[in-house]
Amino acid sequence: MGLRFFCLCFFFFLSVTLAFADTVDIGFNDDSFQLAYERGLSDDTTYGATFLKGRFLYNDEEETKLGSLGLDFVGHPGNIAGLEIGVGAKLYGGTTASDIDFINLGIGLNGSYVFPQFQGLGFSARIDYAPKVFSFCDAERLIEGEVRLTYAVMPKVNLYLGYQNVHLDIDGRSGSMTIDDSVRIGFVGSF
Repeated sequence: MGLRFFCLCFFFFLSVTLAFADTVDIGFNDDSFQLAYERGLSDDTTYGATFLKGRFLYNDEEETKLGSLGLDFVGHPGNIAGLEIGVGAKLYGGTTASDIDFINLGIGLNGSYVFPQFQGLGFSARIDYAPKVFSFCDAERLIEGEVRLTYAVMPKVNLYLGYQNVHLDIDGRSGSMTIDDSVRIGFVGSF
């Protein structure tokens, strides 16, 4: 019931605000795909920008269905051209192999850098951590990390090659379970 409600809210969010979209991110490989949507809430050259982000991930190999909804605060520290650093919070919900359901609230750090001298080549990285106190259902904690190599093929389209890993600690078990461990290609389009 919780996953269905979460997915319904996620898709309602997408349908209501799609006309005002900022970016859409589609990544895939043979066994999985990820669809993400980002909406800019505010943008200030002095204080940075605020983004609302939604995502759906399906991984057939790990039997994972995951949705997330987050809020990121991003700025340009030291006015270094091409550098962005951000912090945020993300609500996860999903199900994986053996009917393991999870709901987690994570805090994250992300950064990206576009090399000015290489005309569009850049990289980005992020890590999100949901501690035990913010983990519910069958989950004890969740850790997600991602790195990407990006290239701007035109001003509003970036291609990427990325690696993503999501670990979930299961309540009552020792160790962690990998629910997504994938290399994906994809693109980010801006509206």
